[in-house]
Amino acid sequence: MNRVHAVLAEWDAYVATHGKKTTGEAQRDAEITELKRRLTKKTQECTLLKNKLKAAITALDHDNEALRQQLTRDSSAPLRLSVPEAPAGAANGHESCIA
Repeated sequence: MNRVHAVLAEWDAYVATHGKKTTGEAQRDAEITELKRRLTKKTQECTLLKNKLKAAITALDHDNEALRQQLTRDSSAPLRLSVPEAPAGAANGHESCIA
């Protein structure tokens, strides 16, 4: 029983010098901290890219709608087809089949 106080004092001195963690535990904790930092950075990058993608989709959707409206506007005008004139005496392929 008398030895208990000496062992506890020795343990307290060791912990004060080396800390409460073993070398392996300290390395593990440092690695976990670094992985958390990297994960946070990658999460921020993903959020930024996601926001850029949303903005690009919105811009494309806006452009698409504008083009559709322009197509509707332009297609409401009468469509004029230009048929080239055939040389004199040549068959132009538009002769009537009914004689």
